[in-house]
Amino acid sequence: MMSWLPLLLILLAVVLASLRFALAPRPRAPRLAALLLLQVVAAVLLYFTLQPPARPGHAGILVVATAGADATALASVPAATVVRLPEAPRLAAATPVPDLATALRQHPGTREVVIIGQGLPARDRDVALPALRFLPNAAPRGLVEVQAPPLLAPGASFNVHARVQGLPNARVELLDPAGHRVAIINPDGAGRLTLAASAREPGDVLFTLRALDDKGKVLDQLPVPVRVRAVPAPTLRLLAGAPGPELKYLQRWGNDIGATVQTSMLVGGGLQLGDAPAALDAASLARLDLLLLDERRLAALSSAQRSAITEAVRGGLGVLVRTSGALDGSARRALRDWGLQTRGGEQTKPVTLRNTNDVGQDAVALVVERFNIDVSGTDVVPLLVAADGSAIGGWRALGLGRVGILPITDSYTLVLAGHAAAHAEIWNAALAALARPLSTTAPPSLPAWAWSGERISLCGLKAPLQLLGEDGSGTPLLPDPAAGGCVAAWPQHAGWYHIDAAGQQESLLLLDPTKAAAMHAQQMRDATLALSGGSARSVPLPIPGPRWPWLLGFVVVAALLWWMERRRAPQATVA
Repeated sequence: MMSWLPLLLILLAVVLASLRFALAPRPRAPRLAALLLLQVVAAVLLYFTLQPPARPGHAGILVVATAGADATALASVPAATVVRLPEAPRLAAATPVPDLATALRQHPGTREVVIIGQGLPARDRDVALPALRFLPNAAPRGLVEVQAPPLLAPGASFNVHARVQGLPNARVELLDPAGHRVAIINPDGAGRLTLAASAREPGDVLFTLRALDDKGKVLDQLPVPVRVRAVPAPTLRLLAGAPGPELKYLQRWGNDIGATVQTSMLVGGGLQLGDAPAALDAASLARLDLLLLDERRLAALSSAQRSAITEAVRGGLGVLVRTSGALDGSARRALRDWGLQTRGGEQTKPVTLRNTNDVGQDAVALVVERFNIDVSGTDVVPLLVAADGSAIGGWRALGLGRVGILPITDSYTLVLAGHAAAHAEIWNAALAALARPLSTTAPPSLPAWAWSGERISLCGLKAPLQLLGEDGSGTPLLPDPAAGGCVAAWPQHAGWYHIDAAGQQESLLLLDPTKAAAMHAQQMRDATLALSGGSARSVPLPIPGPRWPWLLGFVVVAALLWWMERRRAPQATVA
């Protein structure tokens, strides 16, 4: 593109010099015309010395060797210029270059770039490219994809999605931070798999995903970052029409998750066991996050108590009705007033739950008893889903809060059978669906992991911002001009990094590409394939022409102009 500033300066110099010649005392017309003409010629030559005219570039092919490239693949592209990036092996036929942008600047007439090897690293994928052709190596073998869970609350369950490639008979297992297996599975035909586990205490921990052969040998492994953040402890009130084991283990679950638990159970004769009786009025209900009561306590509520609970639900309270027996008419009317239509419920039947804590061929069936209650309504959402896909219970929104019913009668048997995690998962799901929403600020959407040695972008964080490694060393942060409100960093070492954004603490795991070679190679391969399928420039860039002819002409004209300015005009003779 033409630069206008040199042209304007040259024109200004020509105008000033021409005025000086025109205003000189008694200039002769031929001499003045010659000086003015030479001024214009010198200006034109000077401009083309600074901005030589471009000539069409020759249509060349540039072969770029990346990691894993070999001489055989390079020889498959004849009559081409060959360069190699720093990640490529040493090849005699290839000229080393620091990056792809430098190679394109050195060869401006390139009409096609041929990438050979594993693909372009992140450093070279933002370069403006001509037509791109990718000749990849064989696809990497191992764990090539993993999706880490988002931020979790203590006790929450999570899924790890992954993909294995080139290992047809492999099994994949998930290990907890202590090295104990929590799940194992055979991938499907496409190599995809999902493993489940549950979070524990707040903090940042590493689970491990391992691919095993049929003899148990480790073929590949990847770390899986799990970030657990503490949340304000909920306040629960458990109301029961009689003591029972279900209530006992509900109390234990509430204590395990750090909740404030208030318990009240009727024992007959107007007596209650548990904590000091608390009124079901607006003031006390406003301090609760979830009210959990069985069908007998629901039926025993007075109209004033039901009205108070309804108003509290409209203000954000969550209410869950668990069934330990058949619903009577009063309980059904109360549920109907809250928008939950119930049918059936006179008999119990076994139901198999989804076992997300033990996946694979050796998974144990989790069977509990449930009442055959069907919940209907225009906006009813299933509370749980059985292994066969059928709904267990349901809930609906009422104002700012939610009400639901769970017809499971003996979830405590899961604890007795050694499946405490499955018991906790049931009630954690119910708490997450129904409890009063937390009034906390949503955390920024940061990735769970990134690659060390590559550029990362952090967005949505408040200043001042610091990125600190495990040893406390800081990483420089630079504003990202391509995205407003974002900063970029280039941390070089793998491990956990802590982000301090105006007192808000976040974390990010950086993986070493050499420790996750298959996944890193697959990401480079996929990204380069995406570039090769995009729009490309088919016409080679123009090449600047030579400067020396214009410079030589300028020197000759400037010398002639200097000579004419200093040559004295011939004086007329006196008769």
